[in-house]
Amino acid sequence: MARTYIGLLVACTLLCGASAFEWHTCAEGKADVSHVALTPDPPQAGDTISFSIDAESKIAVAQGSVAIAVAFRGLPVYSETKDLCERTTCPVQKGPLNLSYDEYLPPIVPPGPYVVTISVTSGEATEVADQLLCLEVDFEIAPPGAADVLEDISSELKSKLHSGRRALA
Repeated sequence: MARTYIGLLVACTLLCGASAFEWHTCAEGKADVSHVALTPDPPQAGDTISFSIDAESKIAVAQGSVAIAVAFRGLPVYSETKDLCERTTCPVQKGPLNLSYDEYLPPIVPPGPYVVTISVTSGEATEVADQLLCLEVDFEIAPPGAADVLEDISSELKSKLHSGRRALA
C-alpha cells in the first residue's frame, strides 16, 4: 500500500511540476511589471494560451509595438511584432497598464520547455524607441492528456487516502 502512495506522489509531482511557469524581466524599462498570468497552466498542444501582464507605466505612450519571440529548447521557433494598440488601450497613460496576448498552439506543437520573450517599445519605427518593458516567460507545454492523467491520479490518491483512513478507524 505504501508503494502505491509513493508511486502516486511521484507521478503527481512530475505532472504538477510541468504546470509551473516562471517569469522575470529581461531589461530595464519605463514600466514596472507586477504580475504575469499564463492560462491554461500547463498549456497543451491545441490550446489557445493567454498571457496577461500587469505593470505600472512611468510614461505616457501614444503608440508602440509588442515583439514576441518564442524559443523551444533554446532554439528560436517563432517571432512576430504587433501594434501595441492591438494589445492594450491606447494611448497608454502613465499609471496602471494591462497587456494581453493570445496565441493558438497547433496540435503539432511538441511538448517541452519554451521561453517567450515579450518586448514592448514606445513610438513609431522611425523614432528612437523607449523600452517600456521586456520580460521572459518560461513554461512547459504538457503532453496531450496530461491534465486528464493528473485528474485521474488526484482522484485515485484521494480515494486511497480515504480508504486508508477508514482502515485505521
